[in-house]
Amino acid sequence: MVPFSPRVRCVPAPVAHRASTLNLLKIAGTVVLLAGAAVFARQVQAQAFPSHSIRMVVAYAPGGATDIVGRMLAQEMSADLGQTVVLENRAGGGTLVGTESVRRSPADGYTLLFGTNAFVITPLLHDKPTYDPVKDFQPVSLTTVQSLGILVTPGLKLRTVQDLIAYARANPGKVNFASSGNGSAQHLAGEAFRTAAKIEMVHVPYKGTGPAMTDLLAGRVDVMFSSLVGNMEHVNEGRLNLIATTGARRNPATPNVPTVAESGLPGFEAGTWQAVLAPAGTPAPVVERLNAAIAKAAKSPRIVETLAAQGMEVRTSTPDALREMLKKDSGDYQVLLKHTKTTLQ
Repeated sequence: MVPFSPRVRCVPAPVAHRASTLNLLKIAGTVVLLAGAAVFARQVQAQAFPSHSIRMVVAYAPGGATDIVGRMLAQEMSADLGQTVVLENRAGGGTLVGTESVRRSPADGYTLLFGTNAFVITPLLHDKPTYDPVKDFQPVSLTTVQSLGILVTPGLKLRTVQDLIAYARANPGKVNFASSGNGSAQHLAGEAFRTAAKIEMVHVPYKGTGPAMTDLLAGRVDVMFSSLVGNMEHVNEGRLNLIATTGARRNPATPNVPTVAESGLPGFEAGTWQAVLAPAGTPAPVVERLNAAIAKAAKSPRIVETLAAQGMEVRTSTPDALREMLKKDSGDYQVLLKHTKTTLQ
């Protein structure tokens, strides 16, 4: 017996069905072409960028560590990008003035923010923040990290952390500390120290490290938790007393200076970072080009050696890694702010 074998007939598809299939094929082809064109356009954009100068905003007055490092970085980036990177100081509003100017700028890579921890902290100080550090900005790269130094005006004749604590307890409310502005890492380091030491200190905010340092040197304010960049000369020449650093370990630039944790407040740690950010929506190829320029600039012996001598470590990152750091810092600072009850007042 012959096994049953069904007979299959090839019936031509209806004309309408064939037309529909052809249309789908045309659409698919168009999509592929558009995707290819988009990739090509991004490649061309990346190759063409930058075609003119770039503006990098520092939300502080001239003269502070952020301004100093930003200018060094801008100079090195200019050489690699083939276009001038111009640093622009826009102080005010606890860094809001400069930060907002970048947020409102076109997302084309020609306006950047050279930010610090305050970039994350400032929105947390407002009931109605004007920007979201993660959603409203495109991370480009981390650039530096560092611990702070506790700098004291020589007129107080304080040489150690324990001297400062004892003096503050004997003179409640008399000691003040300067910072580069409300919500700055300097501000919160001072608040964290005040809380840990259980002392009273009055916060005096400025529009940047430069003006604050001027008043500290003149003895118009008592203490400052500040970067050592640009300030080691003052320490070495006796114009300021460096009584401790705020890192988990001693600063390599000042190995003979103890940490706060070593000085009677175990577990105390505070640090700062600097990073480059762009407005949200900046094209990926442009971000990649800027990231590469920063990575190259960060290897400059002039930058590495100069900053290392003043206690700052050059450290770059991918945009994604910086975004994750911003998210983490936002959560950590939120906890600290609630604990210290810090406000803009």
